[in-house]
Amino acid sequence: MPKKPITREKLRQTVRRDWGDLSHDEVVAAACKYFCRGYTANDVKTELKATLGLTLSREDPYRLLSFAGSRGWLEFRAPMAYDLVEKIQKAHPWLEKVAVLRTAVSDDISYHTARMLLDLVRQLRDKHPRAKTVRVGFAGGTALRKTARRFAEMLREPQDGLPQTIIFHAMVAGFDSKDTTAEPNAFFAYFVDEPELQVKTGFVGLHAPGMVKTASVRVLRALDHVRESFQAAKNIDIIVTSAGGHWRQGHSALHDMYAKSSPKSLEVLNKAGCVGDMMWRPLGPDGPLEMRTDVRTMTLMELSQLPEFIHRGGKVLLLLGPCGASGCGGPKADVFRAILRGGRKVTHVCVDSRTAKGMLEPA
Repeated sequence: MPKKPITREKLRQTVRRDWGDLSHDEVVAAACKYFCRGYTANDVKTELKATLGLTLSREDPYRLLSFAGSRGWLEFRAPMAYDLVEKIQKAHPWLEKVAVLRTAVSDDISYHTARMLLDLVRQLRDKHPRAKTVRVGFAGGTALRKTARRFAEMLREPQDGLPQTIIFHAMVAGFDSKDTTAEPNAFFAYFVDEPELQVKTGFVGLHAPGMVKTASVRVLRALDHVRESFQAAKNIDIIVTSAGGHWRQGHSALHDMYAKSSPKSLEVLNKAGCVGDMMWRPLGPDGPLEMRTDVRTMTLMELSQLPEFIHRGGKVLLLLGPCGASGCGGPKADVFRAILRGGRKVTHVCVDSRTAKGMLEPA
C-alpha cells in the first residue's frame, strides 16, 4: 500500500522521544543551527549523532524544523539587490535611501521597511537631540499592518538612540466595515505598552468615513475631531505608505471601492489613465490624478502636498511589494514609475527586485 503523505500539522507534532538529558526545544535548536548552515536533513542526522549522540529518524529533522517555524523561532532575511539599488539611485539621485530585496514575498518587504523606519526614527533623534518626540504617520493596507507589527516588536527590544515618545498618526480613514484590520487606526493596538515598549506612545486617529462625497469633504473636515487630526498632521516627521498597482477588479482595493461607490468616478479615473494609488489617492502615468470625481477618499494629505512636506524636512518611506491578489503576486513597476515622476513624493524606498527591474525598463 502507498504511504499516506505527511501533512504539515502532522509534521509539526511533538513526538515523545527520549532525548536523554536534552529537552525537545534544545534538540530543535541544535537541528535548526545546522539547517541554517545549509546542511541537508541527512547531514543534520549525522551531526546530531556525532555531537550529541542522538539517533533521529528520517522525518525527525523536518519535524524539528517545522516545529521551530510554527513557533516563530525562525526568520528569513531576503538578500539585497545592490546592482538595482545603484541603478535606481543613479537615475533618481534625490532619493535618500533605496532598498531592493530579491524576493517575491511581501512579508520580506514589510520587515525591511520596519528596519528602515527604525533607522529613520534614530536619525531624527540624532539630528534633533533636544526633541523628545517623533511623529510617524501610517497609511493603510495589509502590508503596512505587517510593517507596524514588526516595528512594534523592534520597539520592545533594547535599542539605542530612540526618542522618549513616538506619536502615531492615521493618515487615512477606514474603508471596509467588515474588515478594519488594514486601517491605521487598528495598527495602534500594536503599540500599546503591553508588554513594555522602549518608548512612550501616543495616537492621533482619523475617525471619518473612508469614501465620501467630494462635495462633503469640507463639511467633514470642519468636525471637531476630524479638524484636530488635520491640525496635528502639520507636526508629522515621517510618513510610511504603501502603493497599490494593477488597477483592475480584484487587484486594486481602491479600484474596487470606486467600482462599488461610484462607477461614474471610476470611469473618470480610467479615462485619465489611472495605474494605481498611493495613500489611497489615484496616480496616473505621470503622477497624481487630482481631477474632481463624485466621490473620493478621506486622507490627511494629498500627494501634491508631499514635495512641500519633504522640503520642510519630512521623510516619506514607501513600501512597494508584489500584488497581494490571490493567484497574482505580480510586480508593480507601473505605479513605481508613476510615483518617481512628477515631483519628489518619497525620500526612502523599500521595493522587491521584480518591481525595481520593471521600473528601470522603458515603459
